[in-house]
Amino acid sequence: MARRNQENAECPAATDVTVVRKIPFVELVELLEFNRLRFDVVGSSKRSALLGVQEWQCGVCDEQASPPDGVYVCSTVEALQKAVLPPDDTQLQIDLSSKRRIKLRALKAHARGGSPRPTSLRVDVQALISKVLVPAQAPAHLFEIVKHVVVSRLWVEVARV
Repeated sequence: MARRNQENAECPAATDVTVVRKIPFVELVELLEFNRLRFDVVGSSKRSALLGVQEWQCGVCDEQASPPDGVYVCSTVEALQKAVLPPDDTQLQIDLSSKRRIKLRALKAHARGGSPRPTSLRVDVQALISKVLVPAQAPAHLFEIVKHVVVSRLWVEVARV
């Protein structure tokens, strides 16, 4: 069975703290449609055990200067622990040592040079997503399409932030 590690439980002490990840709309659709959580690939070594990482923030940060090009997926640390379903040969580490960020790492137990390296892991979307937030400066039509796509697959709140 795949193992899960929790490092330094300093940043939220409680696992029910809300965390968010900003993703492009296309990635949200992929997440909802295929139940795959995409990880950011770090480095290019095929022999490295690290498959990818993800950073989740503790709360939504103020991004007035950045364009409204994505949406925020809301979850909790506990939901991340339960919803991400790594294969048997993959370990999921959840690093809680930062005060403002949660870092997920997907590690392959036996790194082999020739085998394909997944950049996403299966996920229970119902367990993962508690809410979806759309930036306030995003166009109304983007908010409406996000709401339609999310509500047609999950019964979670879609709101502006």
